[in-house]
Amino acid sequence: MTKLCFGPDEEVWKGKFISILKRPFTNVESGKGGHWELVKREVHGRIVGVMAVTPEKEVILVKIFRVPLKQYVIECAAGLPDRPGEGGAKLAQRELLEETGYQCDELMEVVSGPLNSGLTDDVMVLFLGTGARKVAETAHENAEDIEVLKIPRDELEDYLKNPPDGALVDLKIWALLPFLNKL
Repeated sequence: MTKLCFGPDEEVWKGKFISILKRPFTNVESGKGGHWELVKREVHGRIVGVMAVTPEKEVILVKIFRVPLKQYVIECAAGLPDRPGEGGAKLAQRELLEETGYQCDELMEVVSGPLNSGLTDDVMVLFLGTGARKVAETAHENAEDIEVLKIPRDELEDYLKNPPDGALVDLKIWALLPFLNKL
């Protein structure tokens, strides 16, 4: 059981997509208090990510420009649960289709957990998709600068260790590799 006792959150700032909160706490053993600053998203559930694999054993990823980093990042297709009642697998299929134009025959939930537990209350679920095939053109949102990547499975680890053009590699991809190796 935690040694901390919490008071009500104080909203410091509210935007369209996130809020910044102060969460007061008291350490029950020492009696000392403080507050934690955190970011809260306006979402309806867990964030999703999906790594899709084609019948030809090509892994579908995206290279996306991330404004906070001012840099390209190689990631799985991913998205926020911005529609009430949309389940994780359905959201993962929708985001994969919108960002890459691919659809999977089968989608398997493989792992979930917090993303940055010292800053946000976000929880993400990662999926592996098999039988991925191109079925549509991408439908990127206004702020999205995305390139679809098809990387042969047997070249993926070398590609991630040596990403092109100084791109960063999202750590979540590495979390999926042990599951990908079992396919």
